[in-house]
Amino acid sequence: MTSQHDGPTSATRYVANQLLLGGESMELVDDGVVDVVDGAIVWSGPASDAPPVGPDVRNVDIPGLLMPALINAHCHTPMVLFRGAGEGLPVDRWLKEVMWPRESKLTPADVRAGMALGVVEMLSNGIGTSCEMYFHADAMAEAAIEANFRSVITAPFIEADSFAGLGPISQQLEAAVDFANRHAEHRLIGAGLGPHSAYALGPDTLASVGQLAADNDLLIHIHVAELPTENQMVAGLGSSVVKVLDELGLLTPKTVAAHGIWVDDEDIALLAERGVGICHCPVSNMGHAQGIAPLQRLQDAGINVCLATDGPASHYRLDLFEEMRTALRLHRLNNHDAAALGPADVLAMTTCGAASVLGRPDLGQLRAGFRSDMVHLDPDQLSFGPILSNGDIIPAIVWGGSRAAVRQVWVEGALSVDNGLPVDASITELRAEVQSRARTLAQP
Repeated sequence: MTSQHDGPTSATRYVANQLLLGGESMELVDDGVVDVVDGAIVWSGPASDAPPVGPDVRNVDIPGLLMPALINAHCHTPMVLFRGAGEGLPVDRWLKEVMWPRESKLTPADVRAGMALGVVEMLSNGIGTSCEMYFHADAMAEAAIEANFRSVITAPFIEADSFAGLGPISQQLEAAVDFANRHAEHRLIGAGLGPHSAYALGPDTLASVGQLAADNDLLIHIHVAELPTENQMVAGLGSSVVKVLDELGLLTPKTVAAHGIWVDDEDIALLAERGVGICHCPVSNMGHAQGIAPLQRLQDAGINVCLATDGPASHYRLDLFEEMRTALRLHRLNNHDAAALGPADVLAMTTCGAASVLGRPDLGQLRAGFRSDMVHLDPDQLSFGPILSNGDIIPAIVWGGSRAAVRQVWVEGALSVDNGLPVDASITELRAEVQSRARTLAQP
């Protein structure tokens, strides 16, 4: 099937009413221009300063705001198959009683269907990249590529009887490295290792994962300190899961640690020293009553913290606009300080901050040398405005942003969403397939 997003147009100039370059400064430009060649941004800034281009360059007018695509740095997207399952259970029981028994029955076709529907949802919400921890990596990659979506895919490793059908962990590790090698130069797919957690794997296996990641220069994606009882489960009294993971070689600048809720000052100092990135998932954490991550203490220590949705079976929605608003409300209330966190802070945490956590300094900004993952937002939405000055724009994006405002999304310079709808995807067919497969997987 021929797709409108088979590849980027070689040279395109995007002319926007307003341009959000992004980065820590969240720089805004009126009447801005972004020049893209083969998926890379080669120039951006005010139209008045734009370099001349030849007649072969295509022009695209953006009657609104052009900004970096959002990045979902911790997710289990195919869990759309299990939305609502185990509602009201704490995480440990939810995993062991509901999730793992169903996930152990997953086929590659199940995962591909779930990933396809979840990717459509993320793209429609302005998300251009995800970091996944889920089974059947090739099926996930196929779905992402078909939708022109960027994804870092990390195979999960869990030592539980229900997952015996996946084969020995050693075999799973070999398969994960093979997947990474096969996609090393892919324009959309990255790879890493996804040890589920220190409570789901023994120390010998964790050490093997750490060594394999070091030998192959791979990202490690792992849940860390998400349960209030995790330290006792893993290390016993007097130690912590963070210290155990460090002793086993799993804390490095290429470690993506999800949650980081139950950490003390020594843990935080160690995470900062090792250069670990943290994915904060406030909606999921609140839904499971896991606790509140000490965001300000983590950031004050110099740790790069980004926002992520977690899986749609716990968050329910793959929506970083909701995540940003929730983070603002939660940490302002928790700190009794309306200035504890600002709209520009959380927008950075879902763009350049998330890119840094994933080791992708070429994502999350609309500047020369970055990849052209971009979102066109329509400011004429009921939840936007009135916008009286440029200072109102970022608060409007964060407080008022939703899929209704997302008009177009480009990933690697190719169009993935047009007029608010995914290019070439039949949402009706995808939903029907997921519904059917979810019903089968729910059967005992």
